[in-house]
Amino acid sequence: MNAAPTKKKLTSLDEMFQMDEPQKDDKNTEIEIEKLVPFKNHPFKYYTGERLDDMIQSIKEFGILQPILVRQIDDEIYEILAGHNRWNAALNIGLSKVPIIIMDGLSDEEALLIVTETNLIQRSFTDLLHSERAFVLTQHYEALKSQGKRIDLISEVKKLLNADKIEDETTCAPVEHKLKSREVVAQNYNLSRATVARYLRINTLDRGLKDLIDTEQISIRASVELSYLTEENQIYLVDILNNNNYKVDIKKATELRELEKASKLNEVTIEKVLAGTYNSKKKVSSILNGIKIKSKVIKKYFTEQQSEKEVEDIIDKALELYYSQTDNNNRLEAFDEVTE
Repeated sequence: MNAAPTKKKLTSLDEMFQMDEPQKDDKNTEIEIEKLVPFKNHPFKYYTGERLDDMIQSIKEFGILQPILVRQIDDEIYEILAGHNRWNAALNIGLSKVPIIIMDGLSDEEALLIVTETNLIQRSFTDLLHSERAFVLTQHYEALKSQGKRIDLISEVKKLLNADKIEDETTCAPVEHKLKSREVVAQNYNLSRATVARYLRINTLDRGLKDLIDTEQISIRASVELSYLTEENQIYLVDILNNNNYKVDIKKATELRELEKASKLNEVTIEKVLAGTYNSKKKVSSILNGIKIKSKVIKKYFTEQQSEKEVEDIIDKALELYYSQTDNNNRLEAFDEVTE
């Protein structure tokens, strides 16, 4: 009994679209607009205001000049990969059909990479919101870690969209040199390695926190600290922030992270930290009241000729030096942890 023929998986967009030959009608065609659905968990915000109005006016005058890239989900449904704003504008106008290009043989990872790359082709990196930058950098970081066909795929998408001359050649540059993926991403976007690391952390945040970052209610550095909170505590935090006038600065964010690390963070302690009523020094004070220094320790470092004031000054300076070094080491450890 002969085995059923296996379906060939296309390895490049040149092959998909037979770019050396006329494209088939079933790949480049028009379709009823109700058969299109946005990409699942589409990470980019749609155009609004004047930008949306301009696109609507352009489509009214000239139609949709660049087909929408899609992949087929089932017999009647096609998922949008590139062209969400054109689709949204067409819906606003009331168009019944839109031009599409159907892409076959894509894994979910490849589809997501196309969504990311085509958004960068249409807008510059600096136009993106912080959460969108975090998503883009994460996707390119993952793409570089598994280069090969995924990098080739990006190159072919750019050819298809006539985008060979965009300013930021973000993923097509050869990466044969022995740089870490994160360093390559940093170079491609003209960012520091630490900034890339921060954005990679931000991409792990709850959607609600990302929205607060996008509206500048939480700083980038504070958001990195918050990325170490559990998903449950992040949700608590968003709920408390949305229902109160609290602000999260780097100091409060760091305190929240430290409480999380000590397994002491919950809905109650989160609100106390935000309100500035959490007294983390209470237990420390009670401990200090009961501390006694043994005489052998005193004799080890001080003489009988030294006054009490002199002893206190030396202890104070020694502790100041100790904590300054400890704080510096903690900062270095935190940076290493973020950039690993």
